[in-house]
Amino acid sequence: MQKAPYTDSIRGFLSCLNAAKGAIKMSKIHSVLLTEDYKIAVELENGSSFVYNMRHKLQTMRFAALSDKEYFQKGCLVGDDCIQWSDSLMLYTYEMLDSMKR
Repeated sequence: MQKAPYTDSIRGFLSCLNAAKGAIKMSKIHSVLLTEDYKIAVELENGSSFVYNMRHKLQTMRFAALSDKEYFQKGCLVGDDCIQWSDSLMLYTYEMLDSMKR
């Protein structure tokens, strides 16, 4: 049986894709500070830091409960990639970074 002419190209592409996945590492969160104005100051283990503004998320169903400032400030770092307010209300590093690049 003769293989399709593009088989080697697809295998090469998949090989490169898998190599890239291994090379890309998400920075882990070292610490967070939740402020009264719905911002999250994030310090990563690699020394980088950023401030994420949650105000625009408060109008979504998922994060509406965080409009209570006291509740918002009770969020805590869980592991090295998640801020958690309850068992069902969490925000992950990749979500913050992904929305910041838009």
